[in-house]
Amino acid sequence: MQALTIQNSNLMARVIPYGASLSDLRLSRKSTPLVLGYDDPALYPLDGQFMGAVIGRYGNRIAGGQFTLNDQLITVEQNECRTGHLHGGRNGFWNREWDLAEQSTTSVTFKLESPDGDAGFPGRLTVSASYEIVSPATLRLTCSAESDKDTILNICHHPYFNFSGTHSIAEHRLEINAHHYLPSSNALIPTGKIAPVEETLFDFRKGRPLSRISYNNTYCLNQRNSGVFEKAARLSCNGISMDLWTTQPGLHLYNGYKLHRHHIGHLGLPYPPCSGICLEPQGWPNSPNEASFPSTLLSAGERYEQTNEYRFQTRLTNIA
Repeated sequence: MQALTIQNSNLMARVIPYGASLSDLRLSRKSTPLVLGYDDPALYPLDGQFMGAVIGRYGNRIAGGQFTLNDQLITVEQNECRTGHLHGGRNGFWNREWDLAEQSTTSVTFKLESPDGDAGFPGRLTVSASYEIVSPATLRLTCSAESDKDTILNICHHPYFNFSGTHSIAEHRLEINAHHYLPSSNALIPTGKIAPVEETLFDFRKGRPLSRISYNNTYCLNQRNSGVFEKAARLSCNGISMDLWTTQPGLHLYNGYKLHRHHIGHLGLPYPPCSGICLEPQGWPNSPNEASFPSTLLSAGERYEQTNEYRFQTRLTNIA
């Protein structure tokens, strides 16, 4: 499994066909890795933490692994606690070798075919994921898809960010541009309520370090119409800041509390819990079962497209 490198004078990214995963990301003038990953691509199938992967068909969770589409009850793979669906199932997009479609010095595109009935989802789906380095120091990821039947689709990207040069995210400062979030049950399924972040530990509107709790919730971005490009979050530490822009209506925050220690990462040490933070642009979890949530329906013949940009700045250079 060969790692592919794309770069400009300010930013370098490495990606691998397994899961169309982002395996490394670095500013050219700093040695600190910006994401968790492994130097040996063969470790990714053994990891099970969705490290840097493009996830589908449905990122996040579907309650009971069931939903109704066109008045028909659809049952998909129940791969979480035998009652719910998570991240496309055991053989989701994250757990497959994608085909290399195009490559240049600054961009790479992967493609994947997902057959009708894949993990229970209807429709034959053609998917592409394109990474591009954009001047001065931005990594852009564009995902697109088409289906020959009505289906649901919720692709998300799952990198673990860490700018500290250590295996701790405690010193990171996070800002999320959202006034509301989705409370969830113990099974991490949204309750259906949309709750204000004000006066809660979920309020990151003014930017602050993460509290010492387990975060695994979706934020309702202030512009909830998918397709509108907006700044969703800012993450900063160690003189580095990243603005995350997305076309998605939700941003899932996960502070890596389920990470474990068994594989050696870029810094020559294993990854303990809370050594990386995931900021995952996506549709809202369980949206096929919640009429008030933004729709994740993809009609037959229509084109699905989402764009995420990770825009880096540093006090040590003049990049913007």
